[in-house]
Amino acid sequence: MIAGLILAVTLGCGVFSGGTNNLVIAPTEVGTPVGDKAAKEIGPAGGSLTSADGRLTLTVPQNALSETVTFTIQAVTGKAKNGVGNAYRFEPDGKKFSTPLELSFRYNDQDLEGTVPEALSIAYQDEKGAWRAQNSGTFDATAKTLTVPVTHFTDYTTFARLRLIPPRATVRVRQSQIVQLLVCAEPGLIDRLLSRPVSCDEQPPSGSASWSLEGPGNIQTSDYMQRQGMMFATYIAPARRPNPNVAKVKISARFYAWNPNTGESTIIEKTFESRITIVGPSYRATGTWGGMTFSGTVCSLDKPFKIIGQSQLTFNFSFTPSSETGEGGTVSLGGGGMGVTLHNGSGSYTVTGIDTDNPRIALTMDSFKGSYPGVGTAEGSGTRYVDLVPLDTNECEGQ
Repeated sequence: MIAGLILAVTLGCGVFSGGTNNLVIAPTEVGTPVGDKAAKEIGPAGGSLTSADGRLTLTVPQNALSETVTFTIQAVTGKAKNGVGNAYRFEPDGKKFSTPLELSFRYNDQDLEGTVPEALSIAYQDEKGAWRAQNSGTFDATAKTLTVPVTHFTDYTTFARLRLIPPRATVRVRQSQIVQLLVCAEPGLIDRLLSRPVSCDEQPPSGSASWSLEGPGNIQTSDYMQRQGMMFATYIAPARRPNPNVAKVKISARFYAWNPNTGESTIIEKTFESRITIVGPSYRATGTWGGMTFSGTVCSLDKPFKIIGQSQLTFNFSFTPSSETGEGGTVSLGGGGMGVTLHNGSGSYTVTGIDTDNPRIALTMDSFKGSYPGVGTAEGSGTRYVDLVPLDTNECEGQ
């Protein structure tokens, strides 16, 4: 299906002239059932059946059947490389139809992360476990559906012929992230002669790659690797957390796609992007307030974290960010000691200086209450400050 990649690709010797013919993806094990099975009796009058998850619809045209048949659709775990969501098992298994039926797959925005609708295909799993792509299909951009004709039943899946991975990633300041274009490569002449499946891997046809970056940081590519057809780039985050803190690594590709009006294949050019979120470094919480000493490890301000305030009592502050920026949120308080129990503590916090070398947390407790056995209760409120010192250890690695 893929004639070539990027703007300067040599097709050569007619190998790719077939367009969308004969793409076979490497064998996998069969999937296992997921969720409920949908079932319906359909006869000569025709009808339709939709999977229990609402993602796939089977349509039987009028007069396609000479008798009533019980059809079922069972979602199964998707195993095909570059697969999109679940695969689907149809029964009666192995049944063939002289008049083609239709399968219509509904995709969503999450399915398109790292790819585009025109790069989607539907494939069926043969008796050897290989996945064989359908040779034609139509898109409905408004309904977000991909529809193909089928003449026999087995397991079917939707997969992306091109996908930029990872479609999303989070990196800390000064860290790097490799971004790759994975391709279900068009089979070569030998592959076709031997009916040999291809892999969906980082192995596109040779050609010059043209990467671009939108947002903070920079990208690096190797001319040598590009000449070898290795389609990847390395994104490097800036030294400090930027605002806004999102970068987009992009690459353009030319490939065969189905015309949504005619169902025929044509070469189009699309841009694929990977969304990179840059977060601040890991921190050590420190500082004092009155007789209280703050401590704790904050692996990421973008995720919930805890800080301990220690005096004669132990105060447990639990922080929950309110947005992806990690610049503030809500906080709850618990703890106690020496017979004192803290409860009903709540408040908010903001992080200042996040893009400097001296960030700190302004912790404002709207109220907190302590119970003192034999004495009663006491309440309080106020603002405290916690200093954040960047970690120079790897204790937050992988978190």
